[in-house]
Amino acid sequence: MSYPAHVSNVSYCYDGSFRGFLCCIYESYARRELPAAVQPPEEGQVSLFGCREIPTSADRARRVAAGLRRLGGGVQGCLTSGFLADEPGKDLTLLRFARVCFENGPATVQMLGRAEVAEALALARRVDNESSKYIEFLRFEQRGEMLGAIIHPRHRILPLLRGHFCSRLPDEDFMIFDATHRMALLRRDRQVHYLRMQRYDPAPDAEEEDWQALWKRFFHALTIEERRNEACQRTHAPRRYWRDMCEMQGQKSATQPPQDVI
Repeated sequence: MSYPAHVSNVSYCYDGSFRGFLCCIYESYARRELPAAVQPPEEGQVSLFGCREIPTSADRARRVAAGLRRLGGGVQGCLTSGFLADEPGKDLTLLRFARVCFENGPATVQMLGRAEVAEALALARRVDNESSKYIEFLRFEQRGEMLGAIIHPRHRILPLLRGHFCSRLPDEDFMIFDATHRMALLRRDRQVHYLRMQRYDPAPDAEEEDWQALWKRFFHALTIEERRNEACQRTHAPRRYWRDMCEMQGQKSATQPPQDVI
């Protein structure tokens, strides 16, 4: 069923949670309108448009979530990954995408000619690509009785790292600290928690430093000088990930490539 909507001059202001965002979708249908903006708290919620506070309701969020489940995994995956993006305006992009999906069904993800669909899929792809890179490049250190890692992602990708590392390290306690957004993924006693943290300082002991030295030695021993191609290396391991990779440390600058790597 189609629910025609008019473009309003009001901005939806919500609490920034995914449940709150689902309530924004509900509000858009209830009022049959497309808001001019959808603003979480981190965007300041200041605009030239009138602000309408959207309360978070568990019941309304469940109703919207049930409708999204009927649209299939492609739509759900796009919305959940896209919601983790740290880009201004992403909330409105995803709300418009959700409305198009409800109107056209699961096949919407194939309608790349629609601007709402193409923008939302591109947004989700950027988040998914970054999480895939961190799955490959994330480096743990032994810190006391648990493993620890610090990352500096552009997007809020910790929920996308959770499944991989919990299954990869089923018997380990670990923490991944997102220094960009001051959030941490903590797994302890087989329970997962998300924490707000201001900082997480590395404090490796002598044994950990020895392991890192061995890893660096192995990394450099693989070098074939005649085949060294720094441009190719930067393609496969972009520089912005190097600051969190122990094998890239010890250089004059964390953004400068080592002199003897593939």
